[in-house]
Amino acid sequence: MINNIIRSVFLILLFFISLSAIGDDIKNETEGDRRAKGIEARADRKFIRQDFDEAMVIYETAFSHALSSGYGAALHLKVARLYLTLLDYTKAVPHYESAMAISGNVFSTADICNYLDALRFSGQRMKAISLARRYAFRDTYHSDQRYQNILHALNYEDGFLPIGMPEFTVRSLDKVNTSNSEFWVGVKAGEYFYASSKSRFHDPNKKFYHRSNYFSLAENSGYSVRSEGDVKNRMLDMIPSSLQNGPVSFSRNMTRMVVTQVYYGKSEGIGMTSQGLNTFQTRLYYSNYDQKRKGWSSFKEIFPQIEGSSYSHPYLFNNDRSLLFASDMPGGFGGYDIYVTHWDDRKGTWGESVNLGSQVNTEGDEISPSLFDDMLIFSSNGHIGFGGYDVYGITYENGHTVDGSLVHFDYPINTVHNDFSLLHIDEDRGYIVSDRKTANKDDIFYFERNISDKRNNNMLFGISEAKAVSNGSINLIRDENKNYTGIPLKEALPSSRFVEHVLSLYFDFNSYMLGTEALKALEAWQKESDFSKIDTLVMEGYADEIGGEQYNQVLSEKRAIEVGNWMKDNGIRAKLLMQGKGQIAADIDFASLLSQFSQELSGKSLYQYLPLENKIRLNRDVRRVDIKAITK
Repeated sequence: MINNIIRSVFLILLFFISLSAIGDDIKNETEGDRRAKGIEARADRKFIRQDFDEAMVIYETAFSHALSSGYGAALHLKVARLYLTLLDYTKAVPHYESAMAISGNVFSTADICNYLDALRFSGQRMKAISLARRYAFRDTYHSDQRYQNILHALNYEDGFLPIGMPEFTVRSLDKVNTSNSEFWVGVKAGEYFYASSKSRFHDPNKKFYHRSNYFSLAENSGYSVRSEGDVKNRMLDMIPSSLQNGPVSFSRNMTRMVVTQVYYGKSEGIGMTSQGLNTFQTRLYYSNYDQKRKGWSSFKEIFPQIEGSSYSHPYLFNNDRSLLFASDMPGGFGGYDIYVTHWDDRKGTWGESVNLGSQVNTEGDEISPSLFDDMLIFSSNGHIGFGGYDVYGITYENGHTVDGSLVHFDYPINTVHNDFSLLHIDEDRGYIVSDRKTANKDDIFYFERNISDKRNNNMLFGISEAKAVSNGSINLIRDENKNYTGIPLKEALPSSRFVEHVLSLYFDFNSYMLGTEALKALEAWQKESDFSKIDTLVMEGYADEIGGEQYNQVLSEKRAIEVGNWMKDNGIRAKLLMQGKGQIAADIDFASLLSQFSQELSGKSLYQYLPLENKIRLNRDVRRVDIKAITK
């Protein structure tokens, strides 16, 4: 009895000593966070002023302070994102790794995709594959098309070649391209112009570029096209330097231009959103040509634009009475969507912005719209593609897209890198922007139909009469035989199949045997399921954090195999995939559990002081196997 009392008193004293130690830790962490946040703010100001090298040095010094886990993970992720905007993939990767090691919960699907890009573009393909496999069967990532496209790019990094001669030849404009970004080609009175950025900042969404200059392709390119009566650079010279930050659009009758302006907002800080950095916003401005005065009006905001949203990639058409553009304004499908607005003569203003709908827009980003005949051409990382942004076309008639007419352009127009801003010259020639030469950021390429394909003059990018095409060009031919000699292969895009979580089975501590409750759940599920619709069943095994990491990896695999064996023994004929995912942390609400002691307890610090039996009880939900069905 006395021994029990002594033991109880000792445990109580130990607990309150632990609380005191945790309180000291929290105090130190808070002080470290406060110092680091001051450093972060100073670095933000440098970065916004485009003192990038100095800014990044300052950010790095913030990590010398003792940071709390939440702030540390967020700051590492922010610095990784900023290195990515400078295309410094090698320096971005360690910060992604550090953020992931502290807390994977700070990562959005866009962050995982950017992390994968940083790995593969810095030559760390195997690390990228390992990371991708960790997320491949999670519902959120299976439904994210950008992530699926990156998976495919990892499988086929050399690109996609058609059987026989490619339809087009694509050449880099070596007289134009530099180590900076050449990011846009437009046409003005029959003359083709391009934009080049002098800034190292590189917006991953391709919506704008700092410190841009505009040049004529006629003066710099061996593949330029000019017509009689060319207008020289004087109109471009009239664009104020503060507005030379992205794509420009001119109406065909040369009475209106629309330009992109970087909008800094009221803060000198660099904010973070679930989609990434909101360092800079962009807005659209326009100017009209006055025939009487023979000059251009001052630039004005083209229509009221929502604070916190960006507007870019303008494209005037319909004799300057209609405008296509991309925006992440609220109410879209996700990311950047393409909208159209029309000029209202009666009001003398632009009308309501109309989203082009789900045939064009996705949960990903859609940018760089243009028109050729009756086809709307745009770029997207949200449709099925080769990886990154790919170029697509859809029939556009009477102000509406035609259902079922979406097409995906073949290699070498599209690659496993970012391909966007395609502008036609005619049905056989055009320009496209791509970062397929990763060392040069974005470059301009000239494409031309191969001579052998010119026999069919009704073809546009391999598509005859777009309105007659459903989406046949996206169903590429697959051939698994890699032993052909002299015949390049055309690879298949991944089929889009639905992954559904169907059941979770729970295990006793340190056990991989199916218990009574798990067996009952399996039997009930088998009776209710239609296996004719299931292609593959995936068993993902997990273990708690108690014990060694290697031991828990083996235990999680044994749990998955045990469920798979049950499937085989009970006559389930679907393909079976068993995976051990190793140990994971339980989702424990420590704040409510121990609020009587402190409102500022750190869950991670507190966990180590809990008795073993409490840890076992709290971790019961992570000792499991998740069963997922991939439908046919």
